[in-house]
Amino acid sequence: MIKKKRWLTFFLALVPGLGHLYLGFKKLGLQYMIGASMCIMFIPSMPMVFPFALAALWFYQLFDALQKAAWMKIAAAEHERMMFHPDSFGAPWSMGMPPHIPDYPHDDVNPVWVGIGCVAAGCMLLLITAFPWLWRILSDMNIGSILLSLALIGYGFRMLKNNSKV
Repeated sequence: MIKKKRWLTFFLALVPGLGHLYLGFKKLGLQYMIGASMCIMFIPSMPMVFPFALAALWFYQLFDALQKAAWMKIAAAEHERMMFHPDSFGAPWSMGMPPHIPDYPHDDVNPVWVGIGCVAAGCMLLLITAFPWLWRILSDMNIGSILLSLALIGYGFRMLKNNSKV
């Protein structure tokens, strides 16, 4: 089992999502990166909300990456103990074959959603660059709070759909 270093995880997690990518959690790392960049993009539209949201997201992802690194270190030590330690049920179960090393719990990223996100971000950047007056109109309309509320409503519906046991 490949051991990941917690100190390296800490330094990589100073950039939101990079520590998770190092640990093998691709989907979670991309979500943190996208969330942080969205907060940075919407700071001009709501300067009292998005800096706080960015700080909360940054601290949460930092401690989450450290917790996942510690968990993976404990899991690797337990795996070694079970496979090679003399008091762990006798000989290794492989009977002469090299031991099977389990994969990290990767959460695969659907490339369709990554593509859709890239196209949407590219279109938005193109509109902002080509038509700067449009961005001023959108920021006057508080488009950041509208998009944030729509994202929260969508995420709430997703959580209700995935966890509906009633």
